[in-house]
Amino acid sequence: MDLKVSDEMAQRYPDLRISFLTVRGMDNTGESEALGNELREAEQRFRGQFADQPALEADRRILAWREAYQSFGVNPKKFRPSAEALLRRVVKGDPVPWISKAVNAYLLAELFYLLPVGGYDVTGVKGDVHLRLSKGGESFTAIGSDKPEQTDAGEVVYADDEKVLTRRWNFRDCDQAKVTTGSKDIALFVEATSAAIQTEELTGLAELIARKIQQYCGGTTTTGLLDVKTQRAIHVL
Repeated sequence: MDLKVSDEMAQRYPDLRISFLTVRGMDNTGESEALGNELREAEQRFRGQFADQPALEADRRILAWREAYQSFGVNPKKFRPSAEALLRRVVKGDPVPWISKAVNAYLLAELFYLLPVGGYDVTGVKGDVHLRLSKGGESFTAIGSDKPEQTDAGEVVYADDEKVLTRRWNFRDCDQAKVTTGSKDIALFVEATSAAIQTEELTGLAELIARKIQQYCGGTTTTGLLDVKTQRAIHVL
C-alpha cells in the first residue's frame, strides 16, 4: 500500500508534509486502566496550558488547520478539524471518550501535539491511499452511519482505489475502514499543511503514538515521512 499525493494538492500546499505510522499484529481488544490514567493526567496538563477556548484558538497549529479548511471552501467553525473538536471538549472539562486502546493512544498524543491524526484498518483499504481533491458527488458513509453522503467538489479527501476514506481532509472517517477492537493492522496519518507546523512535531507525534501502541497493544510499528517538495508517493505498508 502506497500513500500518494495528487499533483494538484502538492501545488496548492507546497509545504505539505505527511507523517505516517503503520502497525502490524497488534492486540486492540479490552481496555487499559493505565492508558486511561495517562489520558486523565494529560487532560489536566492540557487544561493547565490552555485555560479557555480563546487560548486554544490562538495556537498556531489550530490556526494552521483552520486556514487549511478555509482554503478548500469549508467553514472551520461549522466543520471543525478533528483535533480541535476533541481539544475544545477537553478545555471545557470533558474527558477524552474511550474508544479502543489504539485509538485512545493517538488521542492521547493529540493532547500533546494539537494535530489531527487519522487512521484506518488496512483490511478496509482497497489498493493505495490517495490525498486529493474530490470531483464532487462521491459516495461516503461516515463511521456509525448507514446513510451515504455525497462529497462536495473541491473538498480535500483521503481515498483508496474504490472509495472516499475521509471527508474534509480529517473531519470524518468512513465506516468501512474504521479502527475497531478487532483491528490488527492499521495505518495512521498526520499532516503539516503549512510551514506553521514543524516537521519535528509530525515525527514526534508519530513516534509517541508508536511507543504507546507498542506499550498497550503490542505489534510491530513503522514510521515514515512524505514531503511533497521531494516526492509525491511513499510506500507505507
